[in-house]
Amino acid sequence: MKKRLLFVMLIVCLIVSSTLMAQDIKRGGYVKMTPMKQGVLVQNFNPFSPNALEATVGLFYETLIYYNPMTGIISPWLAQSYQWADDLLSLTFTLRDDVYWNDGTPFTIADVLFTVNLGKENQALDYSGIWNQGLKKVEAPAYNQVTFHFEEVNTTLIEYFSSIFIIPAHIWSKVDDPLTWTGNTHPVGTGPFIYRDGSFTELSYIVDSNPDYWQIAEDGKPLPYIAGIEYISTTNEQVGFKLANDEYDWAGYFVANIDEVYVKSDPEHHKYWLPAGNLVFLNLNNLKEPFYDPEVRRAIAYAMDSVEICRIMASGAVPAHIAGLQAQFEYLAQPFEDEYGVEYDPDYATIILEDAGYKLNNKGIYEKDGVELSFKLYTPTGWTDWVMGCEVISSQLKEVGIEAILTQAAWPTPYKDNLYNGDYRMCMGIAVTGTNPHYQYTHWMHSDNWAPLGENAANYYGMRYQNKSIDKVLDQYKRETEKAVQDELMMVAVEQFMKDIPSVPLFFNPVWFEYNTLRFVGWPDADNPYAMPRPGGMHKLPVLFNIHLR
Repeated sequence: MKKRLLFVMLIVCLIVSSTLMAQDIKRGGYVKMTPMKQGVLVQNFNPFSPNALEATVGLFYETLIYYNPMTGIISPWLAQSYQWADDLLSLTFTLRDDVYWNDGTPFTIADVLFTVNLGKENQALDYSGIWNQGLKKVEAPAYNQVTFHFEEVNTTLIEYFSSIFIIPAHIWSKVDDPLTWTGNTHPVGTGPFIYRDGSFTELSYIVDSNPDYWQIAEDGKPLPYIAGIEYISTTNEQVGFKLANDEYDWAGYFVANIDEVYVKSDPEHHKYWLPAGNLVFLNLNNLKEPFYDPEVRRAIAYAMDSVEICRIMASGAVPAHIAGLQAQFEYLAQPFEDEYGVEYDPDYATIILEDAGYKLNNKGIYEKDGVELSFKLYTPTGWTDWVMGCEVISSQLKEVGIEAILTQAAWPTPYKDNLYNGDYRMCMGIAVTGTNPHYQYTHWMHSDNWAPLGENAANYYGMRYQNKSIDKVLDQYKRETEKAVQDELMMVAVEQFMKDIPSVPLFFNPVWFEYNTLRFVGWPDADNPYAMPRPGGMHKLPVLFNIHLR
């Protein structure tokens, strides 16, 4: 019988950098960060509130596990291990015995049950959405274990638990309406930081490291190495100047002309890294002429230079692989590069079209059976970077005899509505990459999300494309627990996508990450992408656990 036990003790060096040596680490210092909310700050540490400050989840409230999207590794967190039952219909977490809330109260199974059942009683409190994924019931089979029972097999649900922050039952059980509670001015959490009373102003606040935090660093003391964080508000207009003047150690803002504005003032210490976020692609409606012809789609893929598109947009966009995979997952496509890989080659694009029976007319546009390759290229009104990108796309397609007429339409209506009901032929589309390629491909092209023209699809990411072989492996993936087996299944889906090219991946929106090595070192970068440097949620913790004074 296949072993179902997934037991990984949380070893700090797997979460932070294994290269750190205790004798090299200098403790102390307050990291200066800018919150993503611009201007005046409002003290809100309620994790259920959409207006909660970034410090809330991660710094104060933690999750049972942590899923690292840069490595694909699931690390136990408040839970020390987890185990699927043999039938894969229940999942049991074993909690740590050495965790305390920052008011000294022990963290127990009662806190987990209370938190999760809040979401059962009120969907607005189901932050992860786990109760909408076939969760039937939750129970505690032992003093330190909690078991989740599901209606059907889906091992990908493990990732949902990386979004379930646990709150203290002894505090929140006394709150009448958790969703709107504003009295959480000194949050009681298990996390590595504690709010400093009296530090909050309209433009800043301070959190100090928790001296009793349960995770121990390599020097034998609690993580983190830093003494705390000072959050200092800014605006889009101010952030470039403040970064250049060393007023921040970590920021996550778009900065136009960043090399001139920020890096140039101190190239040795002023750094940035733009890892890939959500995918932007040229959405070709596979149910409309001519895009039900895979050769037309393939010709368009060869006709576009995504590197040049990104250069002209100057938005930090990251050119996309033809399979739409983020860099850390491109190994799934590697076996198929020779046969189905695509590189910019406009001459080959014309060969594909002519082999498919298209001929240039007197207007310089390819046509077949009297139908020209001429159509509107839609992009949302006022999305200036996309508009600039579409201008480049239109120019590049014109060079190969395809007329793409740039047309702007308002978002969300009618643009988003048209994506739902299929009322377009060519447009700019976006696909949420989520935590891994399975999540992305499932939401992007599984038939469960498909609909015929004129009917609303389940989401607005798709391109009216169906492939039963892709459905099959995406479904089987959910019945597996071994990563190697899941990778093999994803390779089948990736190969089929590269073969069919239902739409053309263009670029990834960037995750903006500016950092300063003048005072602190140990930041993630393209050469050491150990974490996704997002300031929200749990993603900031691996970074905050790794950095230390120079």
